[in-house]
Amino acid sequence: MARLVIFILAVVANMASADLRFHQVDLFRQGDAGVHTYRIPALLETRKGTLIAVVDARHDKTGDLPGRISLVMRRSFDRGTTWSAPQVIRKVEEGGVGDASLLLDRRNGRIWCFHAYGPPGIGFPTAQPGAVTGPDTLQVHAMYSDDDGNTWSSASDITPQIKDPSWQAMFATSGTHFETSRGRYLIPMVVRDGNRTVSARNAYSDDRGRTWKIGPAIGPGTDESKAVELADGTVLENIRAGKARVVARSRDGGVSFDEPVPDAALVDPSCNAGIMRYRRGGKDLLIFTNAAAVRRENLSVKISHDGGWTWPEGRTIHPGPAAYSTVIALRDGTIGVLYERGEKYSAERITFARFNLEWVRGPGRTANSAKPKGER
Repeated sequence: MARLVIFILAVVANMASADLRFHQVDLFRQGDAGVHTYRIPALLETRKGTLIAVVDARHDKTGDLPGRISLVMRRSFDRGTTWSAPQVIRKVEEGGVGDASLLLDRRNGRIWCFHAYGPPGIGFPTAQPGAVTGPDTLQVHAMYSDDDGNTWSSASDITPQIKDPSWQAMFATSGTHFETSRGRYLIPMVVRDGNRTVSARNAYSDDRGRTWKIGPAIGPGTDESKAVELADGTVLENIRAGKARVVARSRDGGVSFDEPVPDAALVDPSCNAGIMRYRRGGKDLLIFTNAAAVRRENLSVKISHDGGWTWPEGRTIHPGPAAYSTVIALRDGTIGVLYERGEKYSAERITFARFNLEWVRGPGRTANSAKPKGER
């Protein structure tokens, strides 16, 4: 009898997933709880199926660090239909914290939250070289939860392990990151070196977050990036770099990369984006989200069937002002996107959208099959 009940519940869940087309809900609105603006979405599904959304609560103004910023979380236990009340997971007395990124350890279920800590007056524009951490340094901090986000550890400073003293500033790209098939934590970073050259590169840990190293620059002029591991173990980095995304490929687990090349199919307003690998029902796809325009608007989703060489299917999620996004594949086969949007400008609210592949492929879809420049 118990087995029959479990089977029926599974069938009902699958039917619900199949019937779902598009659902979205606003999680954070400008002015809620007296906060000036909420920005910078990070999203993760735990091994138990809990959804965790973490964002910046920018208390006084819209801008980045330096500023009075805290990290705020909401959780959902029903795949995003309803959400818990907002909970502050980190607030500092002086300075601010922001730009959260989340990573799930597949083996033990630990949830990591990487983020920037700016001492008073310190942000990416104002941080100074000459030290690996301290009051003049924009720092990379990490904390974790072993109970589905109910409680969080104290934050640790990993900056001394990965910062060259000559570099002026660095921070981890916000959003959702991952553990490779070989157990490597991979955290895309943005670094401004001693020559003021900004570049993307990856920090990585091969011992489940105890120690950290950082790879070489992927290319000058690169910025916030997201990484994804393909079926053959290649790590594809998708990078903010002006008015079109650039991509680079790594054969050593995300440390060193081939020369980055523009992807003409992925128009971009120079903004953080989301990418993930979708493996369900015999499908092996890449799902990409960004503000697909020369301005921060038209938050869209695109699908690649060939490891990011072409993007033949896509659809607009929100046609108006929109900016940062992150995307994940949910365990029931649907897709979750947490993104910034508004009616007059992109920082009015942060919204969670959930949909299935059929919705992306339905009426209103777009297509663009252009290949990136360079050889396949």
